[in-house]
Amino acid sequence: MAKKSLLYIIAIVVSFFQFSCEKIYINGDLDGMWKLERVQTGDTVEYPSSIYYSFQRHLVMLGKYSEEGFPDYYMAEFDKLGDRMTMTKFYKYPGHDGVCDMEELKQYYIFSDTMEFVVDKLDNEILLMHTGSHEYHFRKW
Repeated sequence: MAKKSLLYIIAIVVSFFQFSCEKIYINGDLDGMWKLERVQTGDTVEYPSSIYYSFQRHLVMLGKYSEEGFPDYYMAEFDKLGDRMTMTKFYKYPGHDGVCDMEELKQYYIFSDTMEFVVDKLDNEILLMHTGSHEYHFRKW
């Protein structure tokens, strides 16, 4: 009887730690890091180098990867309802006290302090979305 009780207690403890260490995903396939592979505007296609968008909960991080990792990056709030996504309140991190440099944000293909996207495709590997003039093609990283 003691063996069964001990096994039961071990199973409860293992289950507790397993569930308490899980990440909380609320955005389905959108959560995680995405590499921006190309941006198309009409007939013009650009292939950005090392640009990543990372979605978690209600925040998105926009960063450019280098040998140092992501030495600085932008954060923004985002909301996704159905096939519509809005990014707002961009700020540079670390240490810029919420300063938003719109010229610098252009390297991340952000052209306004409020970006509204239509999500055309989203699964565990591909994210396609567009604004009025730009198509964004991402691959899960």
